[in-house]
Amino acid sequence: MRLEPWDDRHFEDFARFMRDPDVIRYIRREPMDRDGALENHERSLVEWDLHGFGKRAIFERATDRWLGFVELSLVGPRKGSRDDDVEIGFFIEPPRWNKGIATEAALELRDEAFGRCCLDEIVGRCRVENVASSRVLEKVGFRRLRLFELDDGVVVEIHHLGREQWDGSTLRRPVELVDTAQGPGAEYRETG
Repeated sequence: MRLEPWDDRHFEDFARFMRDPDVIRYIRREPMDRDGALENHERSLVEWDLHGFGKRAIFERATDRWLGFVELSLVGPRKGSRDDDVEIGFFIEPPRWNKGIATEAALELRDEAFGRCCLDEIVGRCRVENVASSRVLEKVGFRRLRLFELDDGVVVEIHHLGREQWDGSTLRRPVELVDTAQGPGAEYRETG
């Protein structure tokens, strides 16, 4: 698999992906329309510019097929942890669930968080009924801290992983992490 820093080439796949009810069932109440997808996409580009991390598109190396995305992002207010905590997230095409893709991508992003990004800790959040995501977080080394009820009544698990629990030497299948030195390609914006 190949993980690419987020750029405008990923927007169409992302917009289609976020309309899929299976994809969004644990993260949103309703599928995301094109305007919402564009707003989220542009916010992701800004995150790369501001923080040096953000979404990474996941592609199957052999076929160049979009598989989803993984991200490091700021949690934000009223979500069960500190506003400036950095969260890991992973979102995979439903036909590719249970194939280890989320785990592999999350392992790469975990290593990037503690390696290139020099973070001291990261968090992971998932709805309590999303057992598969909870298992991925556990495989990547997170431990569950607590449950938290969001403003809309949804209950999420809050997981934590500190640099001291990370050994940086996990062996796994090769994943191509595309260099971020070139930065995300943010020259083009579709407006309608």
